[in-house]
This record gives sequence, structure tokens and C-alpha cells, in this order.
Amino acid sequence: MVAIKRDVIIAGAGPAGAICAAYLARAGVDVLLIDKELFPRDKACGDMLREGIVRHIEKLEAVDVLDEKSTCIRKIKLVGSAGSEAAVPFECYALPRFELDKLLVDTAKSWGAEVRQGCRLVDVIRENGKVCGVVVREKGAEYEIRSRFVIGADGVDSQLVKCLAGVPDETAGGVSEEDPDGIWLGVRGYFKGIRLDRSLTKDQYDAGGVFGFDGKNGHAYFWALPVGRDGVKRGLCNVGMLVKGRDAFSSRELLDRLDAWMGSEKIKAMFDDAEQIGEWSFGRLADKTQARKCAGEGWMLIGDAAAPAEPLFGDGLGAAADTAKAAADAAEAALKSGNFSAEAVTASYKVSLAKLQPAKSEDEIKEDRLLMESLNDPHVMDKIVEMLGRDPNYRKKI
Repeated sequence: MVAIKRDVIIAGAGPAGAICAAYLARAGVDVLLIDKELFPRDKACGDMLREGIVRHIEKLEAVDVLDEKSTCIRKIKLVGSAGSEAAVPFECYALPRFELDKLLVDTAKSWGAEVRQGCRLVDVIRENGKVCGVVVREKGAEYEIRSRFVIGADGVDSQLVKCLAGVPDETAGGVSEEDPDGIWLGVRGYFKGIRLDRSLTKDQYDAGGVFGFDGKNGHAYFWALPVGRDGVKRGLCNVGMLVKGRDAFSSRELLDRLDAWMGSEKIKAMFDDAEQIGEWSFGRLADKTQARKCAGEGWMLIGDAAAPAEPLFGDGLGAAADTAKAAADAAEAALKSGNFSAEAVTASYKVSLAKLQPAKSEDEIKEDRLLMESLNDPHVMDKIVEMLGRDPNYRKKI
């Protein structure tokens, strides 16, 4: 095997990996970003970019491109399972995931990061308990790339996590554990010709979408959102469902429930003239209850590999982007000090992340949990939507 040297190797070129690479390259770090796929590539996603990730894209000087390519959502219509409705403010960009990932990879390249596509992580290199590089497979050949630091951004089913499970020292302990109740299953497809609600949707920069809730399906919610530059013009929407629980439903059962929602009384008119584009895409998301260990000797995890998301209440892409910036800061500090210990890297990472994600109060955490639990009871969720629709004070609070 041929050994190649880098300061930092990032495995996974999704939003977290690409943003981390861009920040490191901008700081003058010799960073290599690898991904097993060829870009642009698609991935199951709700396609909503809220303030959390947009803030990082702006700092990396790519927000003008994002703005030009996206639909800007201004309002969301909430629909309960009994038909109650409420239109509430909800701001985000909506951009198909394959376009977002290409934009961010191009941004990382523009700052000087090297990107290798079709380059699959096979294993990590370990010396004296420290991770000091990776073994990759590219174009049928297997070789080593040594580095001072390795960052895993390769998703909820992270290959780096699987490799770290075999690390013999305690710094990797717990990294591969998984709580099935903290795993969310999702399905997403694209449709054109969807009949958008014109009371919510004016143009590309003033559009509205729909969120639906169904307590009969557990912690589940549905959506239909116009996406991309021509989302409003073509009625081009991301349509999907997310449900809590690794073993909640099979892929077939997910589609059955999504079909039932699409055919429900309040929703079916949207799809009268709609046509699906391409196949359904399925995915998994780990939420922050996984409490996955995110750093050890010479390595870190970011994005979905680190399980930072709070579905429904938090910004998943924003949380991933925050972990990317925090990891970039921690890696840069380690490179300058020469201290790659788990203690030093973790401390640096937590300080940086705390600046990006202010801690919630106990009351805020309790309210989030209570509202999340209400998704299990359609009567409670219907009441919440009803109150949002008729009580402005309640709407402002929630």
C-alpha cells in the first residue's frame, strides 16, 4: 500500500463533511475530503435549510448561490389528523439535497480542500491506541492515507464508527452503541404539478408548505414543500414522512402510511394533477438521545455520525453544520498544540459547540419533550393545531 500524508482526512462529503473541510481549508489546513459516492448524488432528506446551516453557508461566502437556487419558505400550514389547520410562520430555504451537497462540495474546493469522490473508507490506521490515518479503496486499489487527524462525517451508519468499534483502548468505548428508540425512519420523493396553497404561496421567495401529524403512527409527521428555483413555478415539491423508532415500520408500511396521508381529505386535492419524479428514497436518522461519543485519540465524529439532531424541534442540517464548525476549531487547535488526546479534543469541541448552540433551560427541554410526546396522541395534537389556529397568544408562545 502507498502511504500518503495529510493534516486532516474527513470521511463523508455531505453537508457536515463539506462544511468542516471548507472551514479547515480556509484556515490553511491541508485537508482531504473523501466520499464513496460520485457527486452530485441524491440522499433522503427533507431539504429544509434553516438559519443554523444558512449562517455557516453565509460565512463560507456561498449564500448568494443558495439564495438563487432555492425556494424560500415563509409559512407552514399545520394539519392535524382530525382536519384542524393552522398557518404559522416558518422560515427556511428549500433546496434538493443533491443540489445542496454539490454546492457545499464546490465550496470546500473553492477554499482549497482536496476532494476525492468514489473513494471508500475501509479501515483506520492505529498506532499506540491513536488513530493516525485511514485505509481507502479507490478504482479497485486499496491504499493508506496517513494523517494527523481523522474526522468521520459519513452518516448514521458510519463506516468510521464501525472501524472504531474495534479500537482496543477505552477512548472509543460506546461509539457503536445504538438505541432503537432514538432512530428515525424516513421516506422522501419528489412530485411536480402539486397544487400549492395560493393563500400561502406567492413566488420563489415567498412560499408555503404543509406539515401533517398522525398520532396513530406514533411519533410521525408528514410534509409537502416546494423546493428549488422552480418549486413554485412547477409545483415541484419534496413529499415525505419521518417516524420515530428503528423498528417502527418496514419500507412498505412507511409508503402505505404516506399514501394514506396523501389521500386524506385535507391533502388529496394537492395531488390531483401531480406526477411523481423518480423513485422513493429511504433513510435513517439518529437523534441526540443516542449520546454517541464524538472524540477519541486522533479522531472525531460530526453530522449524523455524531447524532446531533432533534427532529421536528431542531434544525437537523443546522445541528450537523454546527458540529462541523466545532470539529474544525478543535482540529485546528490540536494541530497547533500537537495535543490530539481525547480529553483535549473533546474539551475544545465542547467549548466551540456551546458558542454555536446555547444550552436550553430545563423548562424549554420539558416543553419540547411534552410536545413531542403529544405526537403519540392525535387528540392532543389536533387540539394543539386548533389552538395555534385560533389563539394568537398561544401561537406566539409555541
